[in-house]
Amino acid sequence: MKDNSRRKFINTLGIIIPGLVFAGTLPKYVSGLNVDAKIDGVSLYLVNVKKARNFSHSTWHNRQHIFVKIQSGKHIGWAESLANKNDLNFNIAKWGDFLNDLKGMTISEGIEYTRDKFISRKWNAKKSEPVLIALYDILGKIVNTPTIELWGLDKREPVPGLFCILERDIDQALAQAEIAKKQNLTTHVKVKMFGDTKIDLALTVALRKSFGKDTFIMADANRGYKQWKNLDELATSMKNLHAAGLDAMEDPAELTVEQWGVLQTKVGNFALIPDRPMRPAYKALDIFSPEMGVYFNIHPDTMGTFKEAVQLGKKIKSNNRGLMIGDSSLVGPACTFWQQLAIGIGASWVEALEKPQESTVFQECVKQMSTVINSQGKVEITKLLPGFGVEMDEVKLKSLSDAYTQLF
Repeated sequence: MKDNSRRKFINTLGIIIPGLVFAGTLPKYVSGLNVDAKIDGVSLYLVNVKKARNFSHSTWHNRQHIFVKIQSGKHIGWAESLANKNDLNFNIAKWGDFLNDLKGMTISEGIEYTRDKFISRKWNAKKSEPVLIALYDILGKIVNTPTIELWGLDKREPVPGLFCILERDIDQALAQAEIAKKQNLTTHVKVKMFGDTKIDLALTVALRKSFGKDTFIMADANRGYKQWKNLDELATSMKNLHAAGLDAMEDPAELTVEQWGVLQTKVGNFALIPDRPMRPAYKALDIFSPEMGVYFNIHPDTMGTFKEAVQLGKKIKSNNRGLMIGDSSLVGPACTFWQQLAIGIGASWVEALEKPQESTVFQECVKQMSTVINSQGKVEITKLLPGFGVEMDEVKLKSLSDAYTQLF
């Protein structure tokens, strides 16, 4: 590979050499990066998750997760995509056809190609993110270094895990609350809301009573509050939820950047959490304004690229705002990636948690990983392993998957 291509690749990764700046200073690894390693295998494993998830916009009766394996010589990178929902006959080979583009590319070429595909809008984030996660995983394994160290992320304190409740029915929501308690995930809880004041208030009151006064309870309305004439009216709805026991609200309504700032002023101590305006990361870097909220969400499956996602996270924190690492209903190898990103950047909490109450496939097949949820409900790194640290029992994974295909 030509020197200028090598320099471009190292810049993409975030390693500082003279004239190149992104996220970290690791000159000792520059000469050791095997950027010419070829991508020589891609396999896909389908895991159908049949636990319903209720949103203000729709209900997912089932969803199709793809565990993505990319291979370069002896090194394997793992990732995950929530590829579809409500389709138990989903064709993973057809979905994964875009991955054939990577055949024969080097790791560096694959990263640059994927970034270009997303930024040019030819691939969406559900395609670009798993490819990049797997390739960055391989890169760390090649140089025997944790990827978050290659990215220059130096925080290591455990981060609270956020348990998510997506039930419209009060009794079902309370049943999920009991699961949260059994998993020691009670410091931070999220409840899905529906833009219906009666339902949302009832959920808030019931869950506050169940968890007690010390739990941070936030909600996500997915922009479900639509019937408001002005920001004062919307602010009143938010303040009523706050009085009932809710601490924060993610995406209450469709708002402009200016409206976010005005609404946050009007609701006072009630924390707003912009999510939709932060998508994708490279655009959010220009849109972000600290007046918009108290916390800001970096949401999996929507960032598209990770150089910019890290820059966005650092920008949020440098403006003295809280950082939420969200979720995309993930159940597999992507969870530990987002957990390590959350820890490395010093997030306020992380929502992307393994969900054994919905699927145990990952837990039954994973042989090694870097993160665990401790007895205090915080995600911690038990041992920093090369890449993102995931190793899988592929024989068992193939037997437990609903479908399998090797693309090349």
